[in-house]
Amino acid sequence: MRRLVAVVVVLVSLAARAQESVFPTKEEREMARMLEPQQMSADVKAFLRGKMKAHNKDMKDLVLAVATLKYEECKRAAQGIASAPRLDAAAGQALELPEAFFALQDGLRKQATAVVAACEAKKADELLGAYNKMMATCMSCHNAFLVPLREKAPARK
Repeated sequence: MRRLVAVVVVLVSLAARAQESVFPTKEEREMARMLEPQQMSADVKAFLRGKMKAHNKDMKDLVLAVATLKYEECKRAAQGIASAPRLDAAAGQALELPEAFFALQDGLRKQATAVVAACEAKKADELLGAYNKMMATCMSCHNAFLVPLREKAPARK
């Protein structure tokens, strides 16, 4: 429990020093509004479910590595995100998704690469800024896709 409190304190103090907000930018909020809840095929849902499972592990590792400034661990997790398989906008099944999805997907890869660069430079301020931008993209995409799916899902007993 003490470790969790220490991580939260470090994150809050780093965020307080950061010049960039952890909240989505106006551009990212507008992009999220363009993303309407989508009906996806079982293949696309399965791909995204698998991708998010791997992504979830990388993100958990990344959060702790950023908070503790463990640059090599942070770099490894960010590289996992940057190199993850992607949906191709030209693929038939992917056409079920709006263009904004692909912009967010590409933005996430670019921002994860910026996290890697900040880790290589061992610059905490750059790392925090890159991480914050990456998290804003994650939140925009989840707000557009994950939240509506949760709201539509039948209640579990």
